[in-house]
Amino acid sequence: MEATLEKLRLSSLTRFIEPLRKAFDYVPLTPLGIVLGLVAWWGFFSFSETHADYVVRATCAVALGLIGLSVVLVGFGSLFLWWRTREAEGGVPETLATGVEAETSFSCSTLRFWPFLQVDLDWTDPTGMDVTSIRKRGRLQERVTPRSRGRFTSVERRFEVRDIFGFSAVRFRRRWEQPLRIAPTLGKADMELSVRRASSDGYSHPAGQPQGEMVEMRRYVPGDPMRFILWKSFARSRRLMVREPERAIAPRPAMVGFFVAARDDEPSASTARVFLERGLLGSDFVFLAEGAPRATNDRRDGVEQIIDSRKHRDTQADSLTSLFRTVDRARLDNLVIFAPPSRGPWLDKVLKAARQLPLPPMVIVTVDGAVTNFETRTRLSKFIWGEPPIDPTLTEVVDVVAALEQSGMEVKVLHRQSGHRLHDQQLHALRERQ
Repeated sequence: MEATLEKLRLSSLTRFIEPLRKAFDYVPLTPLGIVLGLVAWWGFFSFSETHADYVVRATCAVALGLIGLSVVLVGFGSLFLWWRTREAEGGVPETLATGVEAETSFSCSTLRFWPFLQVDLDWTDPTGMDVTSIRKRGRLQERVTPRSRGRFTSVERRFEVRDIFGFSAVRFRRRWEQPLRIAPTLGKADMELSVRRASSDGYSHPAGQPQGEMVEMRRYVPGDPMRFILWKSFARSRRLMVREPERAIAPRPAMVGFFVAARDDEPSASTARVFLERGLLGSDFVFLAEGAPRATNDRRDGVEQIIDSRKHRDTQADSLTSLFRTVDRARLDNLVIFAPPSRGPWLDKVLKAARQLPLPPMVIVTVDGAVTNFETRTRLSKFIWGEPPIDPTLTEVVDVVAALEQSGMEVKVLHRQSGHRLHDQQLHALRERQ
């Protein structure tokens, strides 16, 4: 209840501050320009006249003139840039990948022939984008690196025109209506993770077709191939027995996968995509991502579910209930859960759901960051080089793994960049670092 009230207060505060912030973007003076202008105004009309100090008077006059010139140049420069970008194309590819830099076809003028002016470019929607600009032949070329997956219908850019002294700046925004799909990057995965019951030979059924392994036996009948006779059994019992295929129904899905959408889930999204596209869940599978309306056995649909799960990070594993209703209980002994490395409401829901399963699920937790920096080091090296920074995905992973393992689950911690599992020594060193 308290968390809900806190979210409501923050949302109300955001709705109040956001219009003021957008309105302040069009104010041509920066805080530095306002302070310097007030000081120069006081020095010119008050201090210099009282003390008859013509040096201060001249200095304040120059400062006021420079601030005024900056405001005029920035105002006309921003108006020129606004006019030139009103019919420009969005220039963003329809599909991007998280963590992968892409160069768009969008560019704008750098106002290089305008004195004292600089131009900056950024994205305000979608958020979570690292934007860098490269100046080429008087144009500002854009490069973007998404940090989070998602699906969007428009792109909004923010342009900033400012003077080199920092006295004046004007920001304006433009929106382009175009579809944008940001998929989790296709990282690496340890093939060892796909070994655990990743395939099945089917379930024997007396009415099924003989399509299984040659494991059943019966008495010899004239006409049976000689290569199927069990000669060792004949030597013991003096009865001719032959091998025949077992009768089986169609194989059931090899594995059931579920993706948990929550905070710091981008590494896990990459791993889930690897398992889907490389067939690590088996030839036949069932997959469901958080917030999806129904489970799927199509790889492309599974990836699209992962992309759309970004909008359902607040529910945090509520879709496990619908997965248990739609999937046969006998098939849930091969459940694989792709979980984030941070604690949240999803953890208690997964622990509660695991008690209803015939076998504990396998949980795959994926992290980012430099895994070699937090291994055990000597005190001398720590004193000389200090403690390296830890990626946010590594700050809570030890507690998450401990809570899952205490309930009997098989937990594997995967490093996204290398695709390898974190060994016990690395987890122990990380636990001491915390």
